[in-house]
Amino acid sequence: MANNDLVGSLTKGMDILKLVGSAEHGLKAGEIAAALNLKTSTCYNLVRTLCAGDFLERRGGNFCIGSTIVQLAGNSHYNRFVAAAEHELLHLYQALPWGTAVYAKFENGQMLQTHRISFERPGVIQRLNDEPMHPYASASGLLGLAFTDDEATRLITASHWPFSEFGAHLWRDRQTLAKYLKLIRKEHLAESPFDKEDFIRISGAVTDAGGKLAGTIGVSVPAAKIKDGNTISKIKMLVVEASRKLTEKLD
Repeated sequence: MANNDLVGSLTKGMDILKLVGSAEHGLKAGEIAAALNLKTSTCYNLVRTLCAGDFLERRGGNFCIGSTIVQLAGNSHYNRFVAAAEHELLHLYQALPWGTAVYAKFENGQMLQTHRISFERPGVIQRLNDEPMHPYASASGLLGLAFTDDEATRLITASHWPFSEFGAHLWRDRQTLAKYLKLIRKEHLAESPFDKEDFIRISGAVTDAGGKLAGTIGVSVPAAKIKDGNTISKIKMLVVEASRKLTEKLD
């Protein structure tokens, strides 16, 4: 029957994807047919259909997993990571309900805010439209500068945020900034040294398996809520733990 034929074809297609996905360098059509006991014509039609949807692609004489499968897998991983980031933001907010918790991604030489939760809207995670963060003044921005390790990204940052215009009045000279960035790289943690009489801003680095910066998670807390050095130490511990958990999600 037509419906049975359709389901059977789908099952065979899934078998092909599993088989090809387990082969490091892909498989030839004949190898797929032999492994799954398919007629050559049936195998060819199934493989051609999967290629049409980019579920498979041909590389040389072999068929390999296509871009659609790779994209879907990436989206699934990204969505799980976003859920984890939102969970950590909520945890930070619950511990520091008088402050603001922010997650930012590092992209094209800039730190871009994607999620925020604050006392202004208690318990509500705001999904932001990639709002750029000041690279020389914000804790997240300083982490972005600290972990920029290639010349191309530095040039992109400089084009968006020239030091002479946005950084010189804060840091006096590049040497002072470079010294602070070296400390940030060592600790994977940044505290903005500016306006500390009003706010304490602390962010932690979220890095991928290769140690490259993927994003930051941090908090901004009114200075009036800071009782002593122990409170700041507690905030740093909370941020370090949140960034560690998100880093593990990227491993």
